Amino acid sequence: MLWFRVPEKLYFKKGSMPVAFGELKTVYNKKKALIITSASVYKSGRTAYAEKLLDEMKIQHTVFFDLDKSATLANVKDGARAAQLFEPDVIIAIGCKKVMYAAKLIRVLYEHPDADIKELSQRFNDIRSRQELFPETDLKAMLVTIPTASGTGEEVTPYASVCDGDNRLNLADYELMPEFVVVDSDNMITQTREQIASAAMMALVHLISSYDSEYATEYTDGFVFKALENIIDYLPSFYENGAADPIGCEKLAEASAMAGIAYANTCSFNSCWKKAYTTIAHDMLSKAEKDEKAFERYLSCANAMGICGSTDKEKVETLAAKLQELTELCKADG
Repeated sequence: MLWFRVPEKLYFKKGSMPVAFGELKTVYNKKKALIITSASVYKSGRTAYAEKLLDEMKIQHTVFFDLDKSATLANVKDGARAAQLFEPDVIIAIGCKKVMYAAKLIRVLYEHPDADIKELSQRFNDIRSRQELFPETDLKAMLVTIPTASGTGEEVTPYASVCDGDNRLNLADYELMPEFVVVDSDNMITQTREQIASAAMMALVHLISSYDSEYATEYTDGFVFKALENIIDYLPSFYENGAADPIGCEKLAEASAMAGIAYANTCSFNSCWKKAYTTIAHDMLSKAEKDEKAFERYLSCANAMGICGSTDKEKVETLAAKLQELTELCKADG
């Protein structure tokens, strides 16, 4: 069976928020929106534009921003109570991965108040081995995700993770997938060098992990090739110039989302985090030397990206060298 899922609608371009929010009204007839974000994003004013667009669409809205540094189960339950009081027909997550995680689970508890997040985390860590159905979502509210950092790609994944005391609860199911994703790089243009470096390296980890996965397909490989190309071509300039390079910002935002799609369809939750970004190039060459199939895979990647070399081995080495250059570039901040 071929597993390949993406959100129902994806907006990938800079400046796409007005069009996307217009569709919430004109296509989906939404009337009440609950914005979920972090305190830092809210206080910085980065939700103000979304609120302005909702006002223009005459969509009633409120904001829940009571999230800890790492989203907790208590935060999620508080958010669910806020949703039950407000009764939104669309939930809009604006922020980093913890906001995406919280919003996905807030919707679950909003639509299924009796759901047990702890139990769901134990049963469904691996989507492919689940034995009972996850609670159905999109019954009361569409989920819209809008990232403010170009890194984990959690805006397009079926994963969520929250802290419960000293324990971390990891959940995985396609019912957690948002229906509507807006990857507008205008929301990411103010990233610092440290944030750019960390985001790019995380995307690389996801991409290589996806490409190495036994579940990789031609569909996921296509996302890997294009995302790697974007990172190699545009990361140095965006890292160096920041907000002065809006094109680089847009290309890195696209790469992050494509990386999220690739690893969401090939890797079980948390499998990617085990790969250290500092050893990506070394691990690639080591595998290529020991495993003929791995060598052929990396060669295919190099060919797809247009990497030149006088021999096949040189092409693989050049691909690894390019990844190593990116690692060295970001090492000080990553």
